[in-house]
Amino acid sequence: MLNRSSAKGFTLIEMLIAISLLGIMVVLLFASLRIAAESWNSGEAKISEVNKKAVVYQFFKRHLSNTKPFPVIQENQTQSNQQQELQKTPKLAFEGLPQSISFVSALPAASARKGLQVFHVGLDPRQPSILKVALTPYRQTESLPADAEPVVLLENLRHLKISYFGSSTDNGDGSSGWLDEWQGQATGQLPKLVKISIALNDDSFWPDMIFALKINGQPNAEALLGEQNQPGIAND
Repeated sequence: MLNRSSAKGFTLIEMLIAISLLGIMVVLLFASLRIAAESWNSGEAKISEVNKKAVVYQFFKRHLSNTKPFPVIQENQTQSNQQQELQKTPKLAFEGLPQSISFVSALPAASARKGLQVFHVGLDPRQPSILKVALTPYRQTESLPADAEPVVLLENLRHLKISYFGSSTDNGDGSSGWLDEWQGQATGQLPKLVKISIALNDDSFWPDMIFALKINGQPNAEALLGEQNQPGIAND
């Protein structure tokens, strides 16, 4: 008789158990990958949110905090006329409204646009959930020119309110404390503080931003004209 070696292999039950264990391991692996991906996306979203808030805060801190009581300068005025107007109580190139603000500040010397600029910050009339900023050179500051190209500063806004703090003598309308509008153009004064309250559609926490304006009082004519004529001004 021929000796035949007995063949060894897995039984059907062993195969079913192995397949079941493999399926469980694959399910656990994909679940772990999904949780890791969700955690990564959540972390990226939080970092993006923090960066977005930091950019907006640094924008106002850098430019709004360093504004000065610059008067409105007409483009067709001669330098002597400008100096005469500055000796009087000037009409400031600063306008404070509940949902918009205009002020004069300097861009860094390394930027493409150098020197003093008028910053017009406010909600887009066609898209109220978007906050935009437009820059115009400090020469004719009566109104925002039609060719000024606004840039998006912040999106998905649900609420924006800008408040101004100052005394009654600063604002010239007999009011004091936090005000919805700043009418200090007639007195040539800036508010002491500006508070910007923002709420986003995603209900993320955004604390009120309060900025102290460093310079107040009537400006010096020669100093302002000298700054205006400089080709580039570095900003801290």
